[in-house]
Amino acid sequence: MVKKLALGFLTVASFAILIIFFIDARALSWPFAMLVMGFPIALVTMAVSRDGGLGRLRVPLVVLFVMLQCGVIGVLAFDGSGITGFYGWPLSLHFLLLLIWLGPLGVTTLMYAATFSELGIDDELLARLEQMRRERP
Repeated sequence: MVKKLALGFLTVASFAILIIFFIDARALSWPFAMLVMGFPIALVTMAVSRDGGLGRLRVPLVVLFVMLQCGVIGVLAFDGSGITGFYGWPLSLHFLLLLIWLGPLGVTTLMYAATFSELGIDDELLARLEQMRRERP
Protein backbone atom coordinates (compact mmCIF):
# COMPACT_ATOMS: atom_id res chain seq x y z
CA MET A 1 0.00 0.00 0.00
CA VAL A 2 2.79 2.42 0.91
CA LYS A 3 4.57 1.68 -2.34
CA LYS A 4 1.42 2.48 -4.32
CA LEU A 5 0.98 5.79 -2.46
CA ALA A 6 4.61 6.74 -3.13
CA LEU A 7 4.26 5.82 -6.80
CA GLY A 8 1.05 7.84 -7.02
CA PHE A 9 2.76 10.84 -5.45
CA LEU A 10 5.69 10.56 -7.84
CA THR A 11 3.36 10.39 -10.83
CA VAL A 12 1.09 13.28 -9.83
CA ALA A 13 3.96 15.42 -8.53
CA SER A 14 5.94 14.92 -11.74
CA PHE A 15 3.10 16.29 -13.85
CA ALA A 16 2.46 19.12 -11.39
CA ILE A 17 6.14 20.09 -11.34
CA LEU A 18 6.27 20.00 -15.13
CA ILE A 19 3.24 22.30 -15.40
CA ILE A 20 4.52 24.69 -12.70
CA PHE A 21 7.94 24.78 -14.35
CA PHE A 22 6.52 26.31 -17.52
CA ILE A 23 4.31 28.85 -15.73
CA ASP A 24 6.18 32.00 -14.76
CA ALA A 25 4.58 32.85 -11.43
CA ARG A 26 6.48 33.64 -8.24
CA ALA A 27 3.58 32.38 -6.11
CA LEU A 28 3.96 28.89 -7.55
CA SER A 29 7.56 28.60 -6.32
CA TRP A 30 6.23 27.40 -2.95
CA PRO A 31 4.27 24.36 -4.18
CA PHE A 32 7.03 23.66 -6.70
CA ALA A 33 9.71 23.52 -3.98
CA MET A 34 7.53 21.48 -1.62
CA LEU A 35 6.76 18.91 -4.30
CA VAL A 36 10.44 18.65 -5.19
CA MET A 37 11.34 18.11 -1.52
CA GLY A 38 8.79 15.29 -1.35
CA PHE A 39 10.58 13.35 -4.09
CA PRO A 40 13.44 11.96 -1.93
CA ILE A 41 10.98 10.64 0.64
CA ALA A 42 8.83 8.98 -2.02
CA LEU A 43 11.87 7.43 -3.69
CA VAL A 44 13.21 6.07 -0.39
CA THR A 45 9.74 4.76 0.43
CA MET A 46 9.64 2.95 -2.91
CA ALA A 47 13.05 1.42 -2.21
CA VAL A 48 12.58 0.25 1.38
CA SER A 49 8.91 -0.66 1.72
CA ARG A 50 8.34 -4.33 2.48
CA ASP A 51 5.10 -6.18 3.01
CA GLY A 52 3.10 -3.01 2.38
CA GLY A 53 4.72 -0.96 5.14
CA LEU A 54 7.85 0.83 6.27
CA GLY A 55 8.39 -0.84 9.64
CA ARG A 56 10.99 0.91 11.77
CA LEU A 57 11.77 3.42 9.03
CA ARG A 58 8.45 5.24 9.37
CA VAL A 59 9.62 7.68 12.07
CA PRO A 60 12.99 8.56 10.46
CA LEU A 61 11.28 9.15 7.11
CA VAL A 62 8.73 11.46 8.73
CA VAL A 63 11.58 13.33 10.45
CA LEU A 64 13.40 13.59 7.13
CA PHE A 65 10.23 14.84 5.40
CA VAL A 66 9.64 17.49 8.09
CA MET A 67 13.27 18.63 7.90
CA LEU A 68 13.17 19.00 4.13
CA GLN A 69 9.84 20.83 4.17
CA CYS A 70 10.92 23.18 6.98
CA GLY A 71 14.18 23.83 5.14
CA VAL A 72 12.48 24.77 1.90
CA ILE A 73 9.91 26.92 3.74
CA GLY A 74 12.76 28.70 5.52
CA VAL A 75 14.68 29.25 2.30
CA LEU A 76 11.64 30.66 0.51
CA ALA A 77 10.41 32.72 3.48
CA PHE A 78 13.76 34.41 4.15
CA ASP A 79 14.98 34.69 0.57
CA GLY A 80 15.99 38.28 -0.04
CA SER A 81 14.88 39.37 3.44
CA GLY A 82 18.26 40.86 4.30
CA ILE A 83 18.32 39.04 7.65
CA THR A 84 21.76 37.65 8.34
CA GLY A 85 22.85 34.83 10.59
CA PHE A 86 26.27 33.57 11.58
CA TYR A 87 29.26 35.05 9.73
CA GLY A 88 26.98 37.50 7.95
CA TRP A 89 25.49 34.83 5.73
CA PRO A 90 21.83 35.16 4.74
CA LEU A 91 19.38 33.35 6.98
CA SER A 92 18.01 31.41 4.01
CA LEU A 93 21.47 29.92 3.49
CA HIS A 94 21.41 28.57 7.05
CA PHE A 95 18.11 26.81 6.32
CA LEU A 96 19.57 25.42 3.13
CA LEU A 97 22.75 24.13 4.76
CA LEU A 98 21.26 22.80 7.98
CA LEU A 99 17.83 21.48 7.03
CA ILE A 100 18.24 20.57 3.37
CA TRP A 101 21.84 19.40 3.27
CA LEU A 102 23.56 18.53 6.59
CA GLY A 103 20.47 17.54 8.59
CA PRO A 104 19.16 14.98 6.09
CA LEU A 105 22.68 13.64 5.66
CA GLY A 106 22.89 12.99 9.40
CA VAL A 107 19.36 11.58 9.67
CA THR A 108 19.92 9.27 6.69
CA THR A 109 23.24 8.06 8.09
CA LEU A 110 21.79 7.37 11.54
CA MET A 111 18.70 5.74 10.00
CA TYR A 112 20.88 3.41 7.94
CA ALA A 113 23.09 2.54 10.93
CA ALA A 114 20.11 1.86 13.19
CA THR A 115 18.36 -0.45 10.73
CA PHE A 116 21.40 -2.08 9.13
CA SER A 117 20.85 -5.48 10.72
CA GLU A 118 17.18 -5.42 9.70
CA LEU A 119 17.66 -4.18 6.14
CA GLY A 120 21.28 -5.05 5.43
CA ILE A 121 23.63 -7.96 5.94
CA ASP A 122 23.28 -9.81 9.25
CA ASP A 123 25.65 -12.41 10.74
CA GLU A 124 23.78 -15.38 9.25
CA LEU A 125 23.89 -13.99 5.75
CA LEU A 126 27.55 -13.05 6.12
CA ALA A 127 28.41 -16.59 7.27
CA ARG A 128 26.48 -18.06 4.35
CA LEU A 129 28.30 -15.78 1.91
CA GLU A 130 31.67 -16.78 3.37
CA GLN A 131 30.75 -20.47 3.08
CA MET A 132 29.70 -19.98 -0.56
CA ARG A 133 33.01 -18.28 -1.27
CA ARG A 134 34.98 -21.18 0.26
CA GLU A 135 33.01 -23.76 -1.72
CA ARG A 136 33.59 -21.91 -4.96
CA PRO A 137 36.48 -23.34 -7.02
